[in-house]
Amino acid sequence: MSLRYWTGFRLIVLSSFIALVLLPAAGCGGRSSGAADHGDEEHGEHGAEGHDEHSEETDVIELQPDMLDRVTIRTVAVERRLLLPELVTTGRVGFDENRLAHVAPRIPGRVDAVRADLGDDVTAGQVLAVLDSIELGMAQAAFLEARAQEELARRNLEREEGLRAENISSERDLLTARATHEEATARLRAARETLRLYGLSDAEIEALRFDGGLTSLLAVRAPMRGRVVEKHVTTGELVGPQAPIFTIADLDMMWIWIDIYERDLRHVHNEDLVEVTVDAYPDDTFSAKVAYVSDQVDTDTRTVRARIDVRNEGRKLRAGMFARVRITDPHATREAEHAEPVLVIPRSAVQRDDEGPLVFVREQGTRFERRRVDLGTTSGGLVAVLSGVEEGEQVVIEGAFLLKSEASKDELEPEHGH
Repeated sequence: MSLRYWTGFRLIVLSSFIALVLLPAAGCGGRSSGAADHGDEEHGEHGAEGHDEHSEETDVIELQPDMLDRVTIRTVAVERRLLLPELVTTGRVGFDENRLAHVAPRIPGRVDAVRADLGDDVTAGQVLAVLDSIELGMAQAAFLEARAQEELARRNLEREEGLRAENISSERDLLTARATHEEATARLRAARETLRLYGLSDAEIEALRFDGGLTSLLAVRAPMRGRVVEKHVTTGELVGPQAPIFTIADLDMMWIWIDIYERDLRHVHNEDLVEVTVDAYPDDTFSAKVAYVSDQVDTDTRTVRARIDVRNEGRKLRAGMFARVRITDPHATREAEHAEPVLVIPRSAVQRDDEGPLVFVREQGTRFERRRVDLGTTSGGLVAVLSGVEEGEQVVIEGAFLLKSEASKDELEPEHGH
């Protein structure tokens, strides 16, 4: 057999072998691909239909009658009414400066004892610290000396008056004694007033004696009732009038400072009602009033500073907190006369999820429908609804959390079944 013939024979055999191996695989692969495409198409259509049906079904929640017996679900009707203008802004909580006291000693001294600590509730007149003061000792000695001189001058005057009555003493001697007594009285009054200014009471002043009533210890007292919110003193420290050693605040009332843009200034007036909330207590609303609106505009920010007085219920508000402030303008009646009524619901009816705000509308009996809504302005606990509900429909204001949970369960069940 020639070389050419052998080479051709080998090529024919190799080609046949490749054909036998590849053709079945190609046929099988083609059928699998077609089946997969057809199956995916059917599955996709069916899956899309299933998703749509499930989406529609989960918008309707039906509660079992026994569940309604265990929980409270309250609804109110969607109404159409006018909403007064409302301003929403933020502010910072601070102490009521009319109920704040910085306590400093009136004379220099060394701290002998500290009687109050941070967070202590104190009463007016309560001792906060005791100082050992050289100046106090000197002032007490001056008072005792002035009191002795006044007593001596008074006795001398009484004696001269008696002698003059018997024509033993001259008129000049009587006038001299009277003048000396008046000078001594004036010095005594000045010495007593100095001790009062240093913080001694009248009883403490009258109890001073050279033979044991003299002391250089001075009590620093609280000028008002409140809580110690700052303390800058330790035993043995030298202190004086130049710096406060305690700060006392009455926490029953607090101030909130806000900045109002010029464009919103017409909606803010003294005595306007205000609702305040803080992050620390999101479920609590503090009622307040606008107490002061500045007469100056900040030329850099074009804002006007305003102050809100708020009663600190439960002492939950703390200085430095950020607050959300909602001001309702009751003076805007003229504007409201020309406004169109809008659909409104209570803010408590609005729930939220990842897709935005929603409400639950009662259809009938135990059936509720979840509706997506577009919201507008808010005022006085109400919020305008631009779309999603109709006038007269009943929206859930209490128990919506349960409905939201049930809707979430319905959405998860198909995934678990699959």
